Amino acid sequence: MSRREFFDLLKQEGIDPETVAFDSTISSGYNIRKNCSRWEAFYRVKGKEYDCVGFYRESDALQFMYRMLVANNKRMQGKNRSVCAV
Repeated sequence: MSRREFFDLLKQEGIDPETVAFDSTISSGYNIRKNCSRWEAFYRVKGKEYDCVGFYRESDALQFMYRMLVANNKRMQGKNRSVCAV
């Protein structure tokens, strides 16, 4: 998967492509970076990194991040639907 394909797929899912930063030092959010000989996909909250996963190819990191964002998006949509009107 290329970055262009990644961004196009996010848009199709209704996910803002700016949700993901590349090689960034953002304090909170999703990130993909090149670290020595591997690509890493992870998210940060208040500067602390969580669930960092390493890949040999950027395309694999992009696919992993895409699946994670889609799953989170669906989970959030499910929470919004679970509210009942009385």
